[in-house]
Order: sequence, then C-alpha cells, then structure tokens
Amino acid sequence: MKRIGVISDTHLKDHYPKTFIQPVLTAFENVDLILHAGDVNAPWVIEELEKVAPVHVVLGNTDSLKVLLDTPISRRVKVENCVIGLTHGDTFREPKMKPILNAAGNMQTAANALSHFQFEEDVNCIVFGHSHFPLLLWHEFAGRKVLLLNPGSATQKRVAPNCGCALIEIDGNDLDAKLISW
Repeated sequence: MKRIGVISDTHLKDHYPKTFIQPVLTAFENVDLILHAGDVNAPWVIEELEKVAPVHVVLGNTDSLKVLLDTPISRRVKVENCVIGLTHGDTFREPKMKPILNAAGNMQTAANALSHFQFEEDVNCIVFGHSHFPLLLWHEFAGRKVLLLNPGSATQKRVAPNCGCALIEIDGNDLDAKLISW
C-alpha cells in the first residue's frame, strides 16, 4: 500500500516563514509520495516537501517559469496499479470546458482538470487545485468512475470553509482518499 500527500495553492513567497506549511508536514508524515497541483510560488515549499517524500509538481497560473523551470502543466503519475492525472485546473492556458454541475465550488475547475485527461482511459484519479475549494467526488465519465480530488489551499482558504490538503491511499487497484482541514 502507498500513501500519497496532496497539496495545492500554497501561494507562498520567499520571505514567508516555513511554519506556514507545518500543518501539511504533520499530515504528510509517513507518505510515500507528494503531489503538488500548482501555485507553489516559492521554491522552498518544494524543498521542504522533498524532505518528507519525493514530489511531483505541475505549473499553476501564478507560478513563474523562472522558479519552476521545466515544470509541465499536467502529468501522469502511476502508483501501483492506478494512474493519477495531476494538473492545476485553471483556464489561463486552456479554453473553458462544459462545467461539471455536481462538483460544488469546482464546477468549472473540475471540468478543466478533467479535459487534460479525457482521452486517457487508464486515469483513475484527477488531482487539481486553482479554486481553493476542496472536493472529493467520484464522477461518472465515459462509462467509468474517476475520482476528482481538489485538496483546497494549504494557506489561503478564500471562500472555502478551511485550509487543507488531502491523502490518497492506493493498494493495488484500490484507491481511497480523504480531505484534511484546519
């Protein structure tokens, strides 16, 4: 079994104290891998997360290409027998897609995230951010169920009820996730 920490929208600057991500570091104790769905902003965030576990990151709409050199806007991550699609979910670089109406707080963002992987039949889960609003939703798409997972923002809740992150557990073909908030 593998445990994966999921984080997005840290929006931290170089001069911010590292205590800003302490709740995340506590939640990610004993994870095997960390996924960051973009809007990192400060390279030290990735450096701190890498002290816990290997990190896969994608570019968010507020990230600088100078900071996250060679970072893709989406990527596939295979863990055991599952494939996770990782993207930010913004419309900055992509046209708007038809909203997913049952994805409260994430209707447009979830649709944009799904569009990156819509033709990849082996993707079991799509991790995204951008809206700062947490979502854990099994969504029926093209005759199969896909987990849409937005951990919310670890540092800026905006209109969401809390800040947060998420954990995914994968055991062979079985995938489960939970949201963590503070």
